[in-house]
Amino acid sequence: MESEGKPSDATQVAAVDSPAMAMEDEMQGLNVETSLLSLPDDDLLSVLEYLSTRDLLSCRAVCHRLRDVALRPELWRRRSIDFGQRDASTASLRPAVLRVAPCASSLSMWFEGRSDALGTLAATTRCAAAELIIYVDNDPARLEAAKLAIRNQAALGMLRTLDVRVVAHKSNDIHAADLLAEACSTQGLARLVVDVSYGIRWCKGAGPSPLIPASIKEVALRNVDPRFVHRVLRSHAATLQAVQLRGNCQGVAPLLAAIPGLQRLECPVMEDLPLVAKCASLRSLKLAVVYCRDEAAFQAAAAFLRAATHLEELQLEYYSLGSVRVEQGLLTALASSGRAALRKLVYSCLIGFEDRLETELASALPGLPALEWLVLPGTVPRRVLAAINPGSAPRLRGLMIANWTSEAGCLHADMHEPDVSRVLASYSHFYLVVRNRSCRQERQCEHCAKGCHGVPWPTGEALVGFYTHEAPSREAADALSSGSPCKLWIKP
Repeated sequence: MESEGKPSDATQVAAVDSPAMAMEDEMQGLNVETSLLSLPDDDLLSVLEYLSTRDLLSCRAVCHRLRDVALRPELWRRRSIDFGQRDASTASLRPAVLRVAPCASSLSMWFEGRSDALGTLAATTRCAAAELIIYVDNDPARLEAAKLAIRNQAALGMLRTLDVRVVAHKSNDIHAADLLAEACSTQGLARLVVDVSYGIRWCKGAGPSPLIPASIKEVALRNVDPRFVHRVLRSHAATLQAVQLRGNCQGVAPLLAAIPGLQRLECPVMEDLPLVAKCASLRSLKLAVVYCRDEAAFQAAAAFLRAATHLEELQLEYYSLGSVRVEQGLLTALASSGRAALRKLVYSCLIGFEDRLETELASALPGLPALEWLVLPGTVPRRVLAAINPGSAPRLRGLMIANWTSEAGCLHADMHEPDVSRVLASYSHFYLVVRNRSCRQERQCEHCAKGCHGVPWPTGEALVGFYTHEAPSREAADALSSGSPCKLWIKP
């Protein structure tokens, strides 16, 4: 029997092993560090690429070699860093990154709340970003700090994308205008996004800077003073390929018509839109019919669509029944020539107009002989399917109906309806995407109870796709989307 207080053999062994194990762990750590440091620079860089930004910064304290290697541009040029105020863990890295990092793929800076320290760092950092994303509120000091951050990044020479999001109120219009003037005069950009959350009454003295060398290929300007819009379109007409405009577009159409390489356009209806039909390079148009009660503007849009037979992709976006002219549908205008090159049509309305949609589709489809993809993101009646057949749409390859009205409470039951079966059977290669609606487990329809199609009916997917011949390619899945593409496909 062991005497009281005397350690057991196991305890003695453990006591002996503890320092030995600690020494062994320390030696293993040294071996790992030694073997890591023995790597050539290229191999060491390949290993360090997998480290988080925090760990990469920590490497600088290990030894002289890691301190130097950890700041090689190769390790930073693909990193995207968001200094959001809401992410405390990332925000804590801000001083170190802006002081020592040589470059970054993207920097996101939030000038709001307590961001005074960010202003100084952002205006003086040597960390050159290819993309700069700025969020700024309506505080004059923070608007000024954001302007200086843009100026500094432009001077560093790597900036290609500038994205500025402004929440501004009319009390600080002059400060917001100064920030926009800085953004619109930044040279060397390939992409520019300026989004103003609230309308601003622009001061008469706040104007854009002189014209700069053309470089921008893609621009998105939302709720921006038309003077800035005009200056950007004039400065970069030689290089622009994609333009997105929202808000006041007064006087914009002649400038759009003068862009020789314009391929993609998103804009509201405007009275001088027919001028843009002269852009022979234009292939994609998203037209927002925003409460368009101006008959002249609506007729101008119809005239544009009658002339723009070279369009390959069109999205008509209605916001309400008040914006729909029953006597002259835009889709009917597009199809009137019978020569439209349109391959994809997205036809959406936030408030449904069931009978109108069915009638207009039925009359327009024969005039769209090249149509391959039809996307209907709003709520539409299932009887729209009656308008779809090889006679009216001979080249149609796919249809997306986000939400159709039906007496059946289950999408599975809908798929057995005669119109659905007819459409799928009419085309040898066809894709149908619909929003998923399933039975409750305790009250299954007869089709869900049978478990047909050879697979369990999906319950966790927002969209379900069906194909007649083979699973869709990436092109087909993307073509049948108005946002995220469908990921689940079934062969019925």
